[in-house]
Amino acid sequence: MFSVESVDGTVLQDIAITINGNNDAPTDLFLSKSDIDEQSAALTTIGFFSTTDIDVNDSFTYSFIDGDGADDNDVFTIDGNELKIKTSPDFEIKQSYKIRVKTTDAGGLSYQKALAIAVNDLDISSRLTTKDDDIFNITGDDTKITLQVTLLGRNSNQINELGVFIVDDATGTINGIAPGADGYAEAALERAQVIFSAITNVPNGFNPSDLTRSLELNSGANLRFYLVKNNSTTDAILPGIKPITDVLFASTATLKVTDLGNDQFRLAWEDGTGNSTNDFQDLVVEIQSSNQNLPLGTKLQGRSQGELIDLRSVTTPVTVNFNVYREAAFDNFVGFYRITDEKGGIDINGDGNADILPGEAGYAQAAVRQRVAGIDLAVSNQGTATSTGSFTGGDIFAPFLIVNSRPDAVVDNNPNNDPKVYFAFLGANSDKRDHIRLLGDNIFAFEDLSGGGDGDFNDMIVKFALS
Repeated sequence: MFSVESVDGTVLQDIAITINGNNDAPTDLFLSKSDIDEQSAALTTIGFFSTTDIDVNDSFTYSFIDGDGADDNDVFTIDGNELKIKTSPDFEIKQSYKIRVKTTDAGGLSYQKALAIAVNDLDISSRLTTKDDDIFNITGDDTKITLQVTLLGRNSNQINELGVFIVDDATGTINGIAPGADGYAEAALERAQVIFSAITNVPNGFNPSDLTRSLELNSGANLRFYLVKNNSTTDAILPGIKPITDVLFASTATLKVTDLGNDQFRLAWEDGTGNSTNDFQDLVVEIQSSNQNLPLGTKLQGRSQGELIDLRSVTTPVTVNFNVYREAAFDNFVGFYRITDEKGGIDINGDGNADILPGEAGYAQAAVRQRVAGIDLAVSNQGTATSTGSFTGGDIFAPFLIVNSRPDAVVDNNPNNDPKVYFAFLGANSDKRDHIRLLGDNIFAFEDLSGGGDGDFNDMIVKFALS
């Protein structure tokens, strides 16, 4: 406060002076990773942008800009702070790309920088073939081959789940049971791996066009694909919660296959619903073989009740970057907890053995008490949020959803205010229903209503990258 005195006479008046801080422009721009393996699937995330700016808690948007080093801007797309490649790169055609990116802060000031993206040369020797548009064979020099599946589009009024299973020969038999014979569907699902689900109503900010999955298969395996319709899941059909008739196998009435060349095929499914029952646009994916390793954490994903993070192959701490989305009235919370194995047991006393299993009394409380510190995921309705955390290497982690509440209400020893908590393990859920779906590699979608509710699986979506 300042006092001002007039020259003629004495008049005092308090004057308030406000000093406004200046918004400083960003001073640098970084990309967390600047290389990509050739044959990576279209819309693969290359890395994450970050900005140097002396203004604390500023926010930034990223965009391409013309200028020096902008030769290949049109080959890429920016999703939030993620840089993605639009098409699968080929080292033999192009070894590196040049882009120019601008970061703009909340006040409109910006900084731009030219970046180079290198393409890694791989020994591409895997093969995916088919003779009758129904049974595929995948081979390669290695004993394990990766099958990559990319969602190209969907046009259905229900959530469909895509899966794959191994058959014994080129005719599609399983343990001597021929396709279409009694018991075939049950035998197929016992061998099945879930690829992903395609939901119908996505939250704001979530991009459903970049969903990819990688599955590890034995070289020489014969494959058939299936579709689960009527908002059902493989996990719900196996225990008899949903009917086996919800499963569609490939036939001329359900699937059209297009050979795209270079070991790539388009699978276009017809689920028999909607106004157009023969347009084969209800679920459209692209499949191809690859020598790439599975993305970190995904080894168990796709198995029954396998919405888990498997870090047993690493020994050092793993950094995780989360993107969280919500389309729900409930203010939900997602966390993760360590389990002893893929069955979901929790070690309470620290001896490395499971002391409590899914379905046993106190499981929810034990899981929430042992949640990973610092990973507390929540977001406003139709909002998006980002978060960073860390997992220990050598362990398996499972997600949980607390409905319209927070962890304190679960572990406060007051059973009268316990909210619903849902897990990847059906036995741990009070309604024994599936509440988590897999939308892609390291993308989990949650349903927050008991009994399956509206079954839209968009109440919370958690997408994460591990490094």
